[in-house]
Amino acid sequence: MKKWIWVVVSLSLIFPVVKFYPMLQWMFAESPPEPVTVTQENILTKLKEKTEEKSELNYLVLGDSVARGIGSEKPGSQGYSSLVAKGLAEDDIPLQLINRGVIGQTSKQLTGYIRTPNIRQKIREADLISLTIGGNDLLKVALQNDDPFRILTDFDRIQSGYKKNLDSILMEIRTLNREAPILITSLYNPVLPQESFFKVSNRLLKSWNIGMKEVAYTYRLTHVVDVTDRLTAGKGDWLSDEIHPNDRGYRWMAEGILNEIRSNRSVSASAR
Repeated sequence: MKKWIWVVVSLSLIFPVVKFYPMLQWMFAESPPEPVTVTQENILTKLKEKTEEKSELNYLVLGDSVARGIGSEKPGSQGYSSLVAKGLAEDDIPLQLINRGVIGQTSKQLTGYIRTPNIRQKIREADLISLTIGGNDLLKVALQNDDPFRILTDFDRIQSGYKKNLDSILMEIRTLNREAPILITSLYNPVLPQESFFKVSNRLLKSWNIGMKEVAYTYRLTHVVDVTDRLTAGKGDWLSDEIHPNDRGYRWMAEGILNEIRSNRSVSASAR
């Protein structure tokens, strides 16, 4: 065999290793520890105290199509937020639901959206805030040039940008409203456990959600609600399409949010 053929063969073997080295390094690296801090503040108690001042509390929902409730088939339903409002009404906490989720919104777009006059006023008036954002940060990279592997090769860059945006979002919210509890839903895995990419995608989302908590837990009364385990247990019966939950999925997400609200545990210790 001629020497040039060996060169071509060698390069064809080396190139994928070089290209995907960051991905391989990331896949085999140890996951960072889960961030956890504890205070004595409790969301349900704060909301009940607020009902002594107001007959109806304002529940503001921000984020993407999942925040909006896309995938629900119930008339008038706005996904998990409608169910959270219904659940808290049973705890004698009446809520006016103000859903401002935007289909396709990224964390970068949300940083601009919350600075518009109308949304700034809604934030000031909010007594409870839910936030679902970040899925499109990853999804739009995957769809770009039809190259899903870019999520893996560019993961650190994408996550770094997301964490910066999330910090900006939370800082702006806390500048306008220091008291409203903020509940951020974690990213969930729409890949089924029996599918070949489940383990890789699960590891990616675990790292993403840890980064989300690292930012969120620097702000007072700001919680990340883990929804992945609840939804994964549904074995695909919770999806309306390849991405969005159906009514069953939204119910399980709402149960996670309500459990966080009713829990005596608070995981945000910073004074910011």
